[in-house]
Amino acid sequence: MDFIKNLLPSVMSTGVSKSVNDLKSLVEGDPELYALCTRMFREVAPGNPTIPNNLATFIVQLNTLVRSAPAFSTQRWASSPLTKFIEPYVRTPSGYNFFVHAKVNDVFHSILKDWSDYLWSSDSAAVLTDKRNGWFSPEALSEMPDFEETFICDREKPHWGFSSWNDFFNRKLREGARPISEPNNPAIVVASVEGTTYKVASDIKEEDSFWIKDQPYSLKHMFDGDPTVTDFIGGTVYQAYIKPTSYHRWHAPVSGTVARVIEIPGTFCPAQRDSMSSDDWVAASQGYAVHTATRNLIFIETAELGLVCCLYAGLLERGSCETTVKAGDYVSKGEKLGMFHFGGSTHCLIFGPGTNIAWDNKRQVRVGEETFHLSV
Repeated sequence: MDFIKNLLPSVMSTGVSKSVNDLKSLVEGDPELYALCTRMFREVAPGNPTIPNNLATFIVQLNTLVRSAPAFSTQRWASSPLTKFIEPYVRTPSGYNFFVHAKVNDVFHSILKDWSDYLWSSDSAAVLTDKRNGWFSPEALSEMPDFEETFICDREKPHWGFSSWNDFFNRKLREGARPISEPNNPAIVVASVEGTTYKVASDIKEEDSFWIKDQPYSLKHMFDGDPTVTDFIGGTVYQAYIKPTSYHRWHAPVSGTVARVIEIPGTFCPAQRDSMSSDDWVAASQGYAVHTATRNLIFIETAELGLVCCLYAGLLERGSCETTVKAGDYVSKGEKLGMFHFGGSTHCLIFGPGTNIAWDNKRQVRVGEETFHLSV
């Protein structure tokens, strides 16, 4: 939190942004939220001077955070500063209830929008350097191997040719950097994202208790009640999550026609209560998050696999999803479908019950690699 503390004087001189001030006004004007917030500050890390224990300091530090671009760091959560900032509070009983409150959720969506606007600005490119904590420092590049060979960039230009933090975060692949496995073979399903496999589950129910510790999937909640759910009851879900340092665009896992696109606003803080004792509560909440987080669903109609659903969910500061295709578009395997904006996120491929597929049992997946295939 030192980087926030050092910027407090400049925040006080420039004032608080409207969206952050709206949060302050909401808390002060709502007795329930004010009581929750007061208890949260009492419960959080007593005696730790780096963690705000009053609303005024909390607001100032939050305002500073969303007017800054994330620096690179190998320290836990340091490259996801909003997650790091709210973690101590979410771990408290009152803080958890505060951050999942619908009114707080609505305001935080506005705060994230304002932060995204800043991250598109040229000022946000200041962290795109080879200096310490820069995203092109030796430490950062070791977390993003073969960066120059993989992504469109130019190290001879300022900020390696990226105009903003978001421009860097949504970087594009060089042609041929991620070859598509058997592009003309409809029996092969390729990875839609660059990620780590979380779970493969079969015989998915229409409705289940997804909030319990084992986190079964509940199609009704994943689809937010959309009637398309009936096509997938008894089917298979494959889930993978994406790290903040990874590639964040989505690609079609199959060839076919986009049948429909659904955008679900979801919750800003998709934390499962039972996961709060875990060291990595975000990872432990992966299954829960695909039922509750901001998410986009893209349904692709194929001849061999029937209807396939691609679900993309943004977590915490990663709460912004952008779909770049629409219903009626034909997409070829490997074609771009959309992207996450900022941070690590999670993704599901969902197949119907009549689809006879076999998983290739890969822990790490790259866009375009074979992940599933039709089995006899």
